Amino acid sequence: MINAEDSAASSSSEEVNLLVVARYLLSKWYWLLLGGVVGGALVFAAVSLFITPSYQSSVSFYVYNSPDSVATTKTVNNQDLQAAESLATTYSNILESNIVLDAVLDDLGDNRGGLTRSELSDMVDASVITNTQLLEVVVSSNDADFACRIAESFENVAPRELQNITKVGGVEIVDQPEVATRPASPRTLFDSAIGLVIGVIVAGIILGVRMMADQTIYVPEDIENSVTVLGVIPTIDIGIGQTPMWRFTSNDGDGNVTRA
Repeated sequence: MINAEDSAASSSSEEVNLLVVARYLLSKWYWLLLGGVVGGALVFAAVSLFITPSYQSSVSFYVYNSPDSVATTKTVNNQDLQAAESLATTYSNILESNIVLDAVLDDLGDNRGGLTRSELSDMVDASVITNTQLLEVVVSSNDADFACRIAESFENVAPRELQNITKVGGVEIVDQPEVATRPASPRTLFDSAIGLVIGVIVAGIILGVRMMADQTIYVPEDIENSVTVLGVIPTIDIGIGQTPMWRFTSNDGDGNVTRA
């Protein structure tokens, strides 16, 4: 059974080892910095050269359950709100259906550029904004103008197609599509920052492993935890033209020192 003293000694040893490693890594800060710079630069180059920028354009709709009841009572009760939220979920699925995608392709006409239904489906994401009656359609494309044109087609066909299919409720346009001025992905600066952090971590791991694998004894403290130090051979600085001399002394016990 491990007693409290052994446990405390083990804990103290681990703290000392961690402190030694931390000090060693701090003394090699320039290698950590170099690792971070290299990591960030590699990620930046990879993102810039090999990843094609993607642009997004979106259109949002407000979903209502029964326009007649609102026009009559001038109020919206909780039941209407819950029904509208449920209807919005249904609408989001319908907007990604084949019949709506075909209507969007027809609306694009000659501007579809050979786009197929399958390709259009991969570009479109229809979802309900949480805890609201808002429905959003996001179109992603490598061409910002093309993404905006597709979103405009959804704006044109969605109200009609949703009404034709469900026969209940309806939508009103909230935000119209706009041409994106900057790519939605990749996030070059953010990705490069992650690469920098990873580079620092990798450099730290390499330095730590190298330190633990180094069995060279530099100071007595390097072996105090494993063996007893009997003596230390000093380093003697000898000037040019000088010869080292060793003098032995003995003590007879009465305080008299004899030199030889």
